Amino acid sequence: MTAPPFKPPPLRYPPPTETETVRQWQQQLRSRGWNIDVDGIYGPESKRLCANFQMEHGLEVDGIVGPETWKATWEAPSTKPPPAPDHILQKGDMNNQFVRKWQRQVNNRGWEELEVDGDFGPQTEQVCKELQKFKGLPVNGKIDQHTWDEAWLERVPVGAGAPT
Repeated sequence: MTAPPFKPPPLRYPPPTETETVRQWQQQLRSRGWNIDVDGIYGPESKRLCANFQMEHGLEVDGIVGPETWKATWEAPSTKPPPAPDHILQKGDMNNQFVRKWQRQVNNRGWEELEVDGDFGPQTEQVCKELQKFKGLPVNGKIDQHTWDEAWLERVPVGAGAPT
């Protein structure tokens, strides 16, 4: 899918920007699998997620949706997940490097901010269920291979190429 034409000015915060262009960008980011509210307001959360998207896709990290970020939101390939653990992560796992890595990633993708501590407690379980529901996975609150991968993978058009 080719990106629609970019309409200046760039989307930035502060101050909050409220336009249909913001809504269009937010909807595309959400369609890719990012947990962002599509409210048409480019505020602090949109800026944070924009910067995270830019970082994941090797763009200049400035939190501003300019022509390059706009185009990448439609055309960049999905990011490649890091290797998953060889076992299912679940409530009760403590001080686990894989839980820590997953917590950091879901924070970066816009889910409720988790303390990145490696402990799989009730809050991590709840966010896991929310991600599973959002991504169309079985909702069991456990991080299996599919739930692990979906924290990184994005839905992108076939023409966008293979994961980077």
